[in-house]
Amino acid sequence: MESRIIRLEDNVTDIKVSVGKIETRLDHIEKNMFTKGMAAGYALVAIIAVFGAGWWIVQQYLSPILKALPR
Repeated sequence: MESRIIRLEDNVTDIKVSVGKIETRLDHIEKNMFTKGMAAGYALVAIIAVFGAGWWIVQQYLSPILKALPR
């Protein structure tokens, strides 16, 4: 019975070491993780850029055409 307890204690020690290694890896992953907030920010910037480019095209090409039309 005592030998079983000693083996269990050794196994628990090994498990604690393994859990410590896993926690260290998870901490590193959390620091470098791409979050939903970052994705939303990048999407917003992309939408603004596309809208701005579209607006510029309208100003550059459609405006002269509309000015040339007879009233």
